[in-house]
Amino acid sequence: MKKYTNEFKVGLFVIFCLAGLFYLTYSTGKLDIRKKGCHIYVVFSETAGIKNKSPVMLNGYEVGKVDGIRFSYDEDKTRTILQLWLDDTAKVRVNPVVSIKTLGLMGEKYIEIASTEGKDFLRPGAVVEGKPFMDLDDMMEQAQALSKNISEQVNKLLANINGTLGENKESVAAIIKNLEQASKNFEDFSSDIKRHPWKLLFKTKEKPVKPKN
Repeated sequence: MKKYTNEFKVGLFVIFCLAGLFYLTYSTGKLDIRKKGCHIYVVFSETAGIKNKSPVMLNGYEVGKVDGIRFSYDEDKTRTILQLWLDDTAKVRVNPVVSIKTLGLMGEKYIEIASTEGKDFLRPGAVVEGKPFMDLDDMMEQAQALSKNISEQVNKLLANINGTLGENKESVAAIIKNLEQASKNFEDFSSDIKRHPWKLLFKTKEKPVKPKN
């Protein structure tokens, strides 16, 4: 039986470790092996934690990554421009919706490109406007404002109803009294039928009406 030296075993172990390290580095995007592709640029007012190497997805499928981030200083605004590298197989139609999404509740940020309709495609180097990012705090503030608005509208409606009922208090009371009397009459009728069910089988004889001369 052939025996392996310790040096051979150590060398084999090092090779396996290097291969595993290479795979992990490549799969996480740290190793930049260029494929054929192109760049487009997206302008955001806020990037919400987007970093270099963040994934870029086209209609839910990963097709690229963020390849650069820089600022643009206009006269009265500071904007952020993201350089997106897209694989050569990915084609984005004109007027896409580009937004910042989150993988899961606490996951990493990524760029989502929604592009399903249109005849023409973006050319390499095209610049598009990104959709403003809305974080959880903004959503909670809007929900609270909406809830407050709904509560105010409900209170106004209840006040109008109370006012209307107050103005027609006598009419409403008469209607309620009539309903109570009708309910009582129906209960009496039901009770009588239960005691004398034969009344449902016979009609009371009506006296004939004499014709007038």
